[in-house]
Amino acid sequence: MKKEYLLLLVAIIGLAALLVYQKKGQTNYQLPKLAEIDASVDRLVLEEGDHKVELRQVDGNWVVGPKSYRADNARAAKMVDEIRNLQLVALISEKENYQLYELNEKKGFTVKLFHEKELLREVMIGKNSASLRQTYVMLKGDRNVYQALGNLKSNFFSKISDLRDKEVVKLPPVEREKIDRITLERTKDGKKELLELVKKTPEPETDSKTEAQSDSKSASETEAKEPPPAPVVIWQLADGTPVAAAAVSGLLNAMTDLKCKDYLEDLSPDEFKESVYRIVVKGDETELSIAFLDVDGNEFRALSSQVSQPFLLPSWQAKKMVKDFTDYTGAKKPASGEKK
Repeated sequence: MKKEYLLLLVAIIGLAALLVYQKKGQTNYQLPKLAEIDASVDRLVLEEGDHKVELRQVDGNWVVGPKSYRADNARAAKMVDEIRNLQLVALISEKENYQLYELNEKKGFTVKLFHEKELLREVMIGKNSASLRQTYVMLKGDRNVYQALGNLKSNFFSKISDLRDKEVVKLPPVEREKIDRITLERTKDGKKELLELVKKTPEPETDSKTEAQSDSKSASETEAKEPPPAPVVIWQLADGTPVAAAAVSGLLNAMTDLKCKDYLEDLSPDEFKESVYRIVVKGDETELSIAFLDVDGNEFRALSSQVSQPFLLPSWQAKKMVKDFTDYTGAKKPASGEKK
């Protein structure tokens, strides 16, 4: 009996020792509580190695760099939201082994949010976790490494070219519907050629049969009436010759919300006075143009009337606009207008 008590006592002591050992082995810590940012963020500073770029809000829109280029508002807002709503999920390291997490000065990406001159939050972003669902970060004034929710690394950029608004032609649907004239100008064999396209909307039918039908009444008057059919739009040349509607539609589709690949810092807009292809579209309240210096190669240099700086378009994108005149006329004949 004494032997059984002794074995039970040993078991109890062993279990207690195991519990104490496990408790000592546990990581007991409390994640820092980030203060809520109530103030509006009007300045965003990004630092990566020797690169530093600043975004500022001007009249409700973001601008970037010393020349105050238009910034991508959606991208800027996303970066602000990522840091404003930063969510820490784990303490990863207290050993200052920052290089392991790419949180050293050479590889770390520092983001600072400001309201006027007040620093609201500063975070250094390191590499992603193996799952790509979390990111290693450090907070200003805290030497520990934490894990934050989300793939932050993919949402931040330190080059001005990556942060600029790449939209070079904006053609809202309402304005597009009002476009009634398109002028195409190209240089071919040393000569300038013009092709003018005009939109015509046929008048609705008003014959006696239609009038009689509209005057007749029936018991179904109270029922919901079907909306009138959309007017048929016809594109034609100045002399009335019809042109391919699909080609016109494709051109306008390509010009709607057009975004470039990159801007050309060293190319002057003056060079486009001698463009080899130009498109001008006009409506009641709209007039915009896009000119090209190239109509061959993998990239086309272009300039839009809606931006002040030349830009690059990939050939697949540009060729949707730079078309042969016969794509519209369907016949290999001289253009409707020509000037030397």
